Amino acid sequence: MSVVRRCGLGVTAMMWSAVLHQCVAQVPSGTLIERVTTVGDTSQTYALFLPPGYAASKRWPILFVLDPRGRALLALKLFQEGAARRGWVVMSSYNSLSDGPPEPNLNAMEAMLRSAQGRLSIDGSRLYLAGFSGTARAVLRFAVTLRGHVAGVVAAGGGLGFELGGPETAFAGDSAFAFFGAAGARDFNYEEMLSMSERFGTTRVPFRFIDFEGPHSWPPDTICSEAVDWLELRAMRGGLRATDSAWVLDRLKSELAHAADLERHGQWAKALRLYEAIGRDYAPWPNALAAAGRADALRNRTEMKRYNQEARRLAERDLQQAGDLQKILQWARSQRQAPAPETLIRKLRIPELQHEVAGTDSLRAASASRLLARIVAWLAFYEPRSYLASGAPDRALSMFAAAIRIGRIEGESCGLLRSALRSATAEQRAALGGECAGD
Repeated sequence: MSVVRRCGLGVTAMMWSAVLHQCVAQVPSGTLIERVTTVGDTSQTYALFLPPGYAASKRWPILFVLDPRGRALLALKLFQEGAARRGWVVMSSYNSLSDGPPEPNLNAMEAMLRSAQGRLSIDGSRLYLAGFSGTARAVLRFAVTLRGHVAGVVAAGGGLGFELGGPETAFAGDSAFAFFGAAGARDFNYEEMLSMSERFGTTRVPFRFIDFEGPHSWPPDTICSEAVDWLELRAMRGGLRATDSAWVLDRLKSELAHAADLERHGQWAKALRLYEAIGRDYAPWPNALAAAGRADALRNRTEMKRYNQEARRLAERDLQQAGDLQKILQWARSQRQAPAPETLIRKLRIPELQHEVAGTDSLRAASASRLLARIVAWLAFYEPRSYLASGAPDRALSMFAAAIRIGRIEGESCGLLRSALRSATAEQRAALGGECAGD
């Protein structure tokens, strides 16, 4: 049972240590403390989860979570079940931010680290970081900076391109670090996440990649709990904690059964990925060799070879579209007047992609849905936000008019659309005024 409490609000820095220690001592184990203010900076706050049995007499693994919109509780609760089961402390910032300068995330991370090191009993060799989208990229960079202390990263819906000194090369051959990547099947960053996972494999860094049915978002709590379990396994393999052989064997049995089930249902690509992961992660155990052999058999199937060939071609198309999209948007910015929505729709090949989504080729349909999602992100968020900031609402409205060809406006984009409509003509209001989901 989770008890929601508030702690540390309005407390001065000099009083802080006693207050937080008292707070931690008073709350039951397995408690979520809704809001804690950091020492020395009252602008920095975070949510805190203490696992069952938490006591200062023991050193505990800790997960630092950065949500791209500072939704500390939402993000923390995704990991809470896994953290309770595996005995992890979780801190989740209210100050983290994406789509902007790096300072908010740097400040949030430093504030949580100071609080964790000064007020809690944590294992300094088992720090874990989790982020989504822009904050996934941030935590990957923080992992390099904090090398030797960060034992793993959970990155959802956002990776980094290859660069010397990046995480793939910084942790090359390091069995004490692990990368868990996740992306929705309709996430416009799906291919970059898959590519980054594969690069970790090339540099012999322990990794897992899991996709899920969904858009650009945090994974569901089941996958976040899976991430915690897998990182616990990797801590055993990397010598960061004692090996629980009974738990490992149970987990291995469960994963083998899941891989076999995927194969039985014709989900060969997912089965292959899981068999390969089992072969890597459970190498010291006999059944891992059988999993590796099953992976080889699947990989050599004619159907699987065709699938991989098409998947590579679609990944190349994804990369090409990302570049072409920026060229088209740059062209639109350079025009004296906002381009007509139909011109943007044609240049961006929106009808053709929609036709692919409706087709029978599931691999191609998933790829097309990701390309459309990327277009929506730019037409209904990034470009309108920039145009509104520069005082050009008419150009923002042109972008929105093209975006609604793909679907209704959702989330933060609705606020931008409403701002643009304040100076719109009656015709524009009639065309776009009801296009926000929920209106």
